[in-house]
Amino acid sequence: MRPLFRPRLTLPAGLLAAAILLCWAVFLPDGTAAAGWLVGLVFTLGIALGALVLSATAALTGGRWEAALWPALGPATAGLVLFLPLAAPLLFLVPAGLYPWAARPELAMHPDVAAGWLNGFGFGLRGFVALALWAVLGPLILLLRGAARTLVAALALPLHFVALTVVATDWVLSADPRFHSTAFPMEVLVMQILAALSWAAALRPTPAGEAPGRAGDLAGLMIAAALGVLYLSFEQYLTAWYGDVPDKARWFLARQGWGWGGLLGLATLLASVLPVAAGTLRTVRRSPRWLARVGLAALLGLLLHWCWIILPPFGATSILAAALGTVAVGGLWLGLMQALIGRRLVGDPTEGLHHAV
Repeated sequence: MRPLFRPRLTLPAGLLAAAILLCWAVFLPDGTAAAGWLVGLVFTLGIALGALVLSATAALTGGRWEAALWPALGPATAGLVLFLPLAAPLLFLVPAGLYPWAARPELAMHPDVAAGWLNGFGFGLRGFVALALWAVLGPLILLLRGAARTLVAALALPLHFVALTVVATDWVLSADPRFHSTAFPMEVLVMQILAALSWAAALRPTPAGEAPGRAGDLAGLMIAAALGVLYLSFEQYLTAWYGDVPDKARWFLARQGWGWGGLLGLATLLASVLPVAAGTLRTVRRSPRWLARVGLAALLGLLLHWCWIILPPFGATSILAAALGTVAVGGLWLGLMQALIGRRLVGDPTEGLHHAV
């Protein structure tokens, strides 16, 4: 399996980017630096949670693609425990520049929402419980075998979706406390699955020319996930447009124009159109090298999609904060995963053991 980054550089790069963002947050406490950290957090966490969902699904349904992708999905799933410290600045500081309700509870749509839900203690507690749940489920999916693994996987999927619904609403949508979307958690779920598949494609865990069940299955899974992201993204816009609800319209209007609209167009091209179009070509479907390129492009598209969702209230300079946040969280995650997991063995459910990334 091909490494994407030099292990000795990821941790120092992450520390440097985190230090720059910290200085930014101290000297310009307008929420831009916190928004950048949030982009990096949800993007990187999405890869690990997508790996958890795919691993649990494979435990329930089987499939030859599980063994083929396990060298990429296994370490990502094991790395879920590392997000507890990586999310700590968001959970325990609750920056008011990013979440205006933290300083002005009256901004919530209803007073009881501010009192019972949108408060700093509840926000931190819910996030901690969700991250702790994922940190437990990940190793269990890796370590258990047979009927015990199947049982844990059957419990993990509904528990994951409940936790994801809470976290997606708290971390992302509550930045505008008057906007809500019941379809957004489902969109995030499919984005995470696409992120994990793209991550696996970029790492090239299978040799070229394998029979169906290897690279071909990965391309097919990426097509399905990309179509899901495209549908769920457009469905929310269409529903808001038909409903003509002012708060929802205002949220989408803030993300229009040549700048943010162009960013969304590029994100859609890379994360949805390209995987579908390229995946229909036999040459691409059977070539891990070509799938790696498609996977890297899809990961970039998903990152840009998160930027479009989170950053518009903070202006164009927030793109730089998002780049720093992605390097910070991604570098720390990869560096700590390399240091703590490194060459230790991660179990393959069907073919013995593979070393971690």
